[in-house]
Amino acid sequence: MNSNSLVYTNLQDLIVSEQINRDKSLKVMSFILKLESPQTFATPSIYMMTRPRGFGLSLLTNATDRIIRREKDIVGKIEDEGLLKELPCRHTVCLDFKNFKAKTPKDFKRGLIDVLQELFWFHHIESHFDTYMTPKVYFTRLLESLYKRHQESMAIIIDNYDKPLMVAAMMADKEKATEANCTYLDMLNVIRHTDKAVRWCLLSGHTKFALASEYSEGLPLVEDLSSDPSFDSMFGFTKEEVKIVFKNQIDKFAKAKDVTAETYLNILEKCYGGFCFSDNLVKVMCPASISHLMQNQGLLYPYSASGNYTFLKYALRHKNNDLSWLYGKDGQDPLFICSVDKSLEGKQLGSLLIQLGFATSSKVLVNNDEGYTTWRYRFDFPNLDMRKTFDIITGKCDQEEANIPLSFEQAESLGENE
Repeated sequence: MNSNSLVYTNLQDLIVSEQINRDKSLKVMSFILKLESPQTFATPSIYMMTRPRGFGLSLLTNATDRIIRREKDIVGKIEDEGLLKELPCRHTVCLDFKNFKAKTPKDFKRGLIDVLQELFWFHHIESHFDTYMTPKVYFTRLLESLYKRHQESMAIIIDNYDKPLMVAAMMADKEKATEANCTYLDMLNVIRHTDKAVRWCLLSGHTKFALASEYSEGLPLVEDLSSDPSFDSMFGFTKEEVKIVFKNQIDKFAKAKDVTAETYLNILEKCYGGFCFSDNLVKVMCPASISHLMQNQGLLYPYSASGNYTFLKYALRHKNNDLSWLYGKDGQDPLFICSVDKSLEGKQLGSLLIQLGFATSSKVLVNNDEGYTTWRYRFDFPNLDMRKTFDIITGKCDQEEANIPLSFEQAESLGENE
């Protein structure tokens, strides 16, 4: 990928590179090696990775799938053959719930079965779908059939794993919501009891949900990699990466604003950067927003405002939206590691806002007292884009303001008054 490229539009752009993408490809390879770590328990290893919208989670799951299956157009161009040789070749089962919808438990069950049915067709497995059978039974049949065919342990990749949980949580009837939630967790529970069929499972999404409940065993042992320092800059662009990859565009946009390239980069960081995903506080910019910026000739629109934040709107529906307890206060708990459930009570709302990118760690306080170490945090909006988007979601601004560019002057002064 050269400096004239506008956006990571395909997998080769991410994995194969001449400049900054070599570092990204190594991080992706290291991530996959992590998934292949020796098993701690007799059951398959379950991993989770969450990021806000626009950070390329689906691209990562696609890359992971194609690399471990050794697709020639990718594998043949990966520079570090040593890392590649460390990875076993595996068959994969990939599910994506991005378009999942349901209003009733019956619709919910049917929706899960539809996703599974596509996998039966994709893998050319004969299937007989009976209305009285559950998604758990179908998922079991699928994995058993594939293991019988390949006689090797597989990898399961579930993109947008959290969408069915959001759909269930938003059902008006709480008993029906619980029923739907259990149907999904019971299906996922199959992964833990597949004997040798599954080696590991990767769950990717925007929100960290509790995956076990008093009504369903689900997946009680999940290793969350979302705040692992090894992967804090695997998603998104650092300011230096933007400077290198988009040099020609940055110079052009800076000239149009009659400012230096460095000043313009600082403006971009204040508009679209500031996201931190580990205690190292490495700041990255949202790649989707940067891509839109390049395609729109440097106009600083609140690009995140075009997203669908249905679940967040649902979470805020009965709240007074006073979040003064969350923002700009030192001494906060590590809310980013906390799971949410359908209740969204107490600090769960703070956890949800952090996971969706509307708050990020801006300061880490480490206290060592009599040999006991504690970590406390300060959370703030990462940038103007997310602040404006939140104002639109909560009704402080009209939706039309999503079509108005962010103020260059406001971004330039941001930080001077804080």
